[in-house]
Amino acid sequence: MQRGGEMLAENGCWYKVGGSTIARLSSEGVFVSILENSSLARVFCGAVLFCAAANHVARAQQAQMSSQEQPATDESAAAPAPDKSGYSLLDPTPDSQLRSFAPDRPPKADSAYTVDAGHFQYETDVLNYSNTNFGGVTTKLYQAFDLVWKVGLTNWVDFELQFNGYQNLVATSNATGAVVAKGFGFGDVLLKSKINLFGNDGGSAALAVIPYVKIPSGTLNISNGVVEGGLIAPLQLKLPQDFGLILMTEVDVLKNANDSGRHPNFVNLINLNHPIPGIKNLSASIEFYSSVGTDVNTRPIYTLDTALIYLVTDNVQLDCGVDFGLNKAAPNLQVFTGLSQRF
Repeated sequence: MQRGGEMLAENGCWYKVGGSTIARLSSEGVFVSILENSSLARVFCGAVLFCAAANHVARAQQAQMSSQEQPATDESAAAPAPDKSGYSLLDPTPDSQLRSFAPDRPPKADSAYTVDAGHFQYETDVLNYSNTNFGGVTTKLYQAFDLVWKVGLTNWVDFELQFNGYQNLVATSNATGAVVAKGFGFGDVLLKSKINLFGNDGGSAALAVIPYVKIPSGTLNISNGVVEGGLIAPLQLKLPQDFGLILMTEVDVLKNANDSGRHPNFVNLINLNHPIPGIKNLSASIEFYSSVGTDVNTRPIYTLDTALIYLVTDNVQLDCGVDFGLNKAAPNLQVFTGLSQRF
């Protein structure tokens, strides 16, 4: 799920970028074609190719080093993970060798693990509600079926297509109660590729890079009408006592709030998760999230996020959660529930 802090500015529209939902109100609604913003598309493609090449070199060096090592003589040593490097979209990974189910939702943190080669996965909000009180305006946003489709291309790369779902927004003046902005419709589309650099099939750490580009296809007053993009890097760690830790950083190139210029935006978060004792397949997570940009008219966002995750089967997950705003520009409250499935 791609959730995040909502933010209210004088100019801009409601739209999603990376792991953040950003609110901006405007009558501009100018659609900028992909061709006119082809530089971001080239950056996206270049990032994918660079990361893929770097990962290929790293894996080749790792394989060469492993071949030079002496085989382990300790019979108690753990059996090595099966070699799944030959599987692809057209030659799927056998079900018996699938890695543990690891959707990106429900937290804002992305998983470092990719979808196994030749398999498909979807993740979606069933319902998402947020309430923001900032700048003398109260904004309520309802969103449903924020669908993300994923497909495993190789054992270490997947492709992701995110449809920002149906949104209904109403902003009212705190002083008069009058409606100052409203909009409803579907949001933009995001193209992503998750590239695992190490740890996909074993070990206590895993790292991935996720370049993305946003295609402005949303409804007027829901979309800001411009192409945007960025790069996400989640590091996932397995800690003692079944604790899990995700450290994630993200750099975005976003449209300014009050003009057509661009600015860098920096997202950082830390997520801690653990199974709930005594309840099989149920776990909880807590997360601190920050989003800070260089645009003077775009306020930073800080939130404290909580979630419950229930694994129904090896391939089906239900979740729900509540996020709390830690500063005035962040949503006071965001409540959500969602579903993920692999097949």
